[in-house]
Amino acid sequence: LAPWWIEAVTTALVWVTGIVAIAVGVAAAITATAWLVETRRRAYAPVPDPRSRAGLWAGALLVVVNFFRLPVYLEELRRASDRAPSRSDLRRWWAAWGVNALAVALALWRGSGEGSQAAADTVLLTALAALAAVWTARETRSVMRSFTDPSPRFTRRFLPAGIVEASATRKE
Repeated sequence: LAPWWIEAVTTALVWVTGIVAIAVGVAAAITATAWLVETRRRAYAPVPDPRSRAGLWAGALLVVVNFFRLPVYLEELRRASDRAPSRSDLRRWWAAWGVNALAVALALWRGSGEGSQAAADTVLLTALAALAAVWTARETRSVMRSFTDPSPRFTRRFLPAGIVEASATRKE
């Protein structure tokens, strides 16, 4: 079989990439929550956000709580913001998120099986989970940008006509 050092190196790589993946996930969650808190603050300005900052942070970062609180926070933000995604955009984002969660759960479940077929299934499901994660990241970026950037249709119609400037931002 393989020499002992190859097994040691591959095991170390698995552990290191696992720890890095967790760190990146935590950093992404914190960054997205900070974006949510700041975007809500700007949308509700000049009056303060009706929800406390601590409540927003807890509702966005606590794993089970965020399933129920984040849709509410985003719908409130959508209604308060001058620039916001449509409901269908938000639904597509939640669909991507749900498909990603399901793909990860299936890969973890199948990964607990034994035998070569379980290993092959896990590889396939992990690849599908990675594709779902890419879709989710793309939809997340799209939703986040839609709260701050003018829509492409708006930009195409009014920029060439000189009605608005390319760097136009919402008045605060």
